[in-house]
Amino acid sequence: MKRKQTINADYQDMIQQAKSMFNLGQDEVNEIIVEVKKFDTKGTGYVGKHEVDDVLRDLKLLDNEKLIARFNEELKIMNAKFLDFKQVCDLYCKLKQYQQQLNEEETITQEYIDAFCALGGQLDKSGFVLKSTIIETIKREFELNLELDSILGDFHGTQLDFDEFCQLFENAGDDGKSFITNVSLSKRNQNDFVVRYKDFEKWDKLVN
Repeated sequence: MKRKQTINADYQDMIQQAKSMFNLGQDEVNEIIVEVKKFDTKGTGYVGKHEVDDVLRDLKLLDNEKLIARFNEELKIMNAKFLDFKQVCDLYCKLKQYQQQLNEEETITQEYIDAFCALGGQLDKSGFVLKSTIIETIKREFELNLELDSILGDFHGTQLDFDEFCQLFENAGDDGKSFITNVSLSKRNQNDFVVRYKDFEKWDKLVN
């Protein structure tokens, strides 16, 4: 009967330290161990510099150019031919956090695109949204107390392109971003604005 492979004592110590240092759950640690052991067959706790990308790719953390660029930056800072298990975990956590940041940015960008289209712009971010349409929609449908008259005054002309549209609501603070989010929800769920902002507030209170 074949004996079950065990991890040496030093490796086990590094696992416990990594869990504590990086606040990793046992499931995540197990996934990292499985991938690391593919290249660390002797159980030393180290992986070669040129093998770490394979480890992290198998952990689904190198699936776009931005993540790969961040990985290369972090690896350059470490400046080591071999990385121990804790360093692999460090890379894993940094890339996972960066991946979450990218996902959040993508979600925010999509909301702005949705809102831009709903108010008159185009899906490819071309076209314009009229200032008057924005003001009318806010007053009629969402009842937000945004001082957009003064903010819109900083823009010349009567219409905003996509970049100006995004910057306007970034400058408008939390209420402005709430407006974008709810216009986006309306755009995805229906063709016109029949759901008012106060209804979203009531729904939020009910579910929370």
